[in-house]
Amino acid sequence: MTRQVVVLGAGIVGTAVAEQLGRRAGCSVIVVDRRGPDSLPGSTGHAPGFVGILNDEPTLVELARESVEIYRNLQWRGQAGFDQVGALELATSRAGSERLTVRAQAAATVGIPATLIDPADAVALAPRMVDRQGIVAALHLPWDGAARATVITAALAERAEAAGARFLFGQPVTAIELRGDRIVGVQVGNERLPADDVVVACGIWGPAIADLAGIHLPLVPVVHAYVYSSAHSATRRPSPLVRWPEHNVYMRDDGSRYGLGTSDHAPLIADELADRAELSWPGGEFDDAVAAALKLLPAEHRWSPSEHLGGVLAITPDKMPLLGSLGQVNGLWSAEAIWVTHAAGAAKALVAQMFGEPSAITPLDPGRFTGSSPEDLRRRATARYRDLATRPTGR
Repeated sequence: MTRQVVVLGAGIVGTAVAEQLGRRAGCSVIVVDRRGPDSLPGSTGHAPGFVGILNDEPTLVELARESVEIYRNLQWRGQAGFDQVGALELATSRAGSERLTVRAQAAATVGIPATLIDPADAVALAPRMVDRQGIVAALHLPWDGAARATVITAALAERAEAAGARFLFGQPVTAIELRGDRIVGVQVGNERLPADDVVVACGIWGPAIADLAGIHLPLVPVVHAYVYSSAHSATRRPSPLVRWPEHNVYMRDDGSRYGLGTSDHAPLIADELADRAELSWPGGEFDDAVAAALKLLPAEHRWSPSEHLGGVLAITPDKMPLLGSLGQVNGLWSAEAIWVTHAAGAAKALVAQMFGEPSAITPLDPGRFTGSSPEDLRRRATARYRDLATRPTGR
């Protein structure tokens, strides 16, 4: 008998799930998204693409490793899905230096190359981003890199379609049909799609979709500060990603311009969600946080933002994904709060769990917050926002 699976959401996570399902015999896959086929209005469309493998949670280390392995082998229309340019983590104080030492020891424990280097060597690797006068220690992580989320999503979609998956764009989900405590279908516009399984991979819109099945997803949509420089010469060699964990700041050179993100501002909750995972730039504290972040750069290489992005992302009370069965409803699965860093690995692990195979994603079980009130979960999530940019999950 054919197993009918409906994946809700065609961003990088939902598309990766569809691609993994396409590898399974006897599985019919339909991916539904209200967006058009040529747009990516969710987090995938504006993700900076920072991929940091090292993490305080071992499960996320493995998902990141798996994701990088998949991304390295993807390309679309001549563009690579992943550039393994490495990353630098910089310390500006003794306490920060001690933290980098702990990080290096943790990396060795899990088999990830990481080297404490002299500040002068960090400057040599990223001279336009590292201020020799401002740092006391640096950690080099050569396996980290930059993912092109839109390229990866397009490449995975091609693979999924080649395996028989069908994509329905421009179609809003209006109902999830249950029979008792089991999924039996999804209403999409005027069409009913029979389903043995439904995977919710809708990013910031996930809670509204899960609510159709009577499920509360503990996700909080927050606005995140990210800015771009004007265009620069692309003749320089690729630079590693740079992170300042003490200051909750990260930066990359994507070859044509710089991008800088900071969460060193009070969390701004996006209570009213639009059709895009982006809100108008709020100014005020966001401007202050960006100005402070830019002062971390060498004085001669500081720049003024030419573009401001108030991207909306979903966070959980422990900053980790909601990955696995939504046990209150048989056949309903969550692939939520997953960033580019872990997307492909998470999809592979989820599909393994769906087919009853061993999958070490228990720490990410969506039911781990059962018993807590929505108000408490919201408070805990926003309290963790400030260090979101650099510790420990990556983007």
